[in-house]
Amino acid sequence: MAKMGIVAYDNCYLSSLSGPMDSFQVANAFSCRQSGSSGTTFSWNTVSITGEPVKTSGGISIATDMSIVNAEEFDVIYLPAFPYQGALAMDEMAKELRPLLDWLVVRWKRGATLVTICTGGFLLAETGLLDGREATTTWWLEQQFHKRYPKVKLNGRKMITEQDRLMCAGAMTSYQNMSVHLIERYATADLAIQCAKAMLIDTSVRAQSPYQNLLMDEVSGDPVVAKAQYWLQNHAKENIDLAALAQKMGVSQRTLIRRFKAELDLTPLSYLQNIRIETAKQLLENTTLPIIEVTERVGYSDISSFSRLFKQRTGLTPAAYRLRFKAK
Repeated sequence: MAKMGIVAYDNCYLSSLSGPMDSFQVANAFSCRQSGSSGTTFSWNTVSITGEPVKTSGGISIATDMSIVNAEEFDVIYLPAFPYQGALAMDEMAKELRPLLDWLVVRWKRGATLVTICTGGFLLAETGLLDGREATTTWWLEQQFHKRYPKVKLNGRKMITEQDRLMCAGAMTSYQNMSVHLIERYATADLAIQCAKAMLIDTSVRAQSPYQNLLMDEVSGDPVVAKAQYWLQNHAKENIDLAALAQKMGVSQRTLIRRFKAELDLTPLSYLQNIRIETAKQLLENTTLPIIEVTERVGYSDISSFSRLFKQRTGLTPAAYRLRFKAK
């Protein structure tokens, strides 16, 4: 039997906290039915810093079973997500939860596997355990995570990462994928498949990249870069000469590239490609235009090269993207 510790703390998301427990309950039900016994495959307890109830982000109070002081040993300790409210709020949260974070380090050193999803990755990174190791987090906070924890090998495209008994999953509802992953790990692949089917969890989704907005949070505070962004957004279908663009911005080509990299961690060309891909996404989602026409509308004449670029950035071909996301 796998023993799970479900961590609860003030302002965590309720679904992120309770969802895995529901998944393990489904796994136990299927397991009992198959074996004909009343034994359970998974057991769990909720743990908080003091053992007192916690209030989730939606205002619902949840009782907990034990405090970190008297917590039993667990095979897996799961850390839910929370609403991210900026770097300063993250500083305060890390201070308030320091006893919990220190406890996680101790338990990891004693052999427990630490698991988290979404913004919970920020808390796990605060322990220092993710330094030098691969991790993921919710795709829309990828830049903030990278700036705060530069030593972590962040891979925001992945749905789930795992290294040295440290497991991270992507955005909000990835607790579903993580739960199925844990059921497979601590029970069987057949049981995991049964649970995924029963709960309508698409286990074929292994990456966040199809869901990413490539332009999110990329408005620069650098006036030259911001001006170049605006110009590129309004001339994205044109053939862009980088030297001419730099001249329009009143800087050298080398300076423009350097300032783009410093501000957005992108070259001007990569930023232009992202504009074109996001425009193509909208056309694929909201129109029935042939893909060759979508390609031409966003400034490409070669459908093959555009399709390769599109798949590289989103993980899907244009046709597969339309099939998944086209508005009904």
